[in-house]
Amino acid sequence: MVTLQLSGIDEWLATKLYVYTDHWQSKNNWWLDAVAHKGGRYLVIIMMLSFLSLTTASYWWALWQPWQRKVGAYVCVATLSAIGIVSFLKGVTTLPCPWDIQGLGGNRPPVYLYDIFASDLVTGHCFPAGHASGGYAFFSLYFAAKVWRRHSFQSSSNNLWFLPGAVLGAVFGIDQQLRGAHFLSHDIASALICWSVCALLYWGFFIRGELTHVNINH
Repeated sequence: MVTLQLSGIDEWLATKLYVYTDHWQSKNNWWLDAVAHKGGRYLVIIMMLSFLSLTTASYWWALWQPWQRKVGAYVCVATLSAIGIVSFLKGVTTLPCPWDIQGLGGNRPPVYLYDIFASDLVTGHCFPAGHASGGYAFFSLYFAAKVWRRHSFQSSSNNLWFLPGAVLGAVFGIDQQLRGAHFLSHDIASALICWSVCALLYWGFFIRGELTHVNINH
């Protein structure tokens, strides 16, 4: 992420996309805007409402075992937390979107990571990538699958559950890059944040309690 931005690769790639999309004319492209952007947002909302409904129903009607309900609660908390943290950071960081930068259709000078929280600059509402976080937040499914596999005594790998978050995040990220809304480093930042949040909450939900239990027994 740091190399992409400070080396100029971010701006170089954005310049290529700027020319390729004819000065961000793809910003209002139906497939990129209505389907991948707005439609992707609705897809994330539907997925989250489904998880929340199933988890809530499992507490009311005992549909799942206690550990399964805990897994459901983890997915809801981790996914929403990852999206929420990225959204919060977008509101306080100063890095602008490609379409706001001089030479790429805007009038703002470039801002780099060392000025990410500079008080004398306006917030850019662009870093990290918010739309991509709606996909990467589902890295929570990978960690949920680890717990599910352990309790179900399954020998199959949980690695495939890495794909929903990775694929959705990449699709949403590329969509926004083609529209001029984000640099590649913005999407990588979202992926790193979402992974870290999901991993930290996985530790808090499942690993910390097991370690405490082991220590008490010893």
